[in-house]
Amino acid sequence: CCFPPHLAAHTCKNNYEHAEYGTALTWDDALRSSTQNFQHKSYNLFTCNCHSFVANCLNRFSYGGTMRWNIVNLAVLILFKGKWVNHGAVVRSFLPFIVVLCAGIIVAGWPTVIGLASFSLLLIGWFVFVSYFAKNLIEV
Repeated sequence: CCFPPHLAAHTCKNNYEHAEYGTALTWDDALRSSTQNFQHKSYNLFTCNCHSFVANCLNRFSYGGTMRWNIVNLAVLILFKGKWVNHGAVVRSFLPFIVVLCAGIIVAGWPTVIGLASFSLLLIGWFVFVSYFAKNLIEV
């Protein structure tokens, strides 16, 4: 976090942005503030989802000294720095996906894989587009 223990010594390069983001002094403050911001918003896979909530919370806490967290940065952080709790967590996470994928291949064949890959690429493209080019379309 960019806040020092004594706030009078605060010399952040982004201090002009601390009107709303970066003002949380504890994780609980950031979480409470983000919860109040998101509590009356409708969940939407494309614009307002759990990744948006976490990015908003990280921005409020100024995690890593930055207030530019978005869903793409968060996904990259999870992909490259995330760690599994245990081997059972890996199985619980991927087993339902593998079962549905196998059932789709048995019922419909390889077009299931092509459809899933196409949808995944379109979804990734959408998130990159709204995170960097159309920032007002997504909740963060």
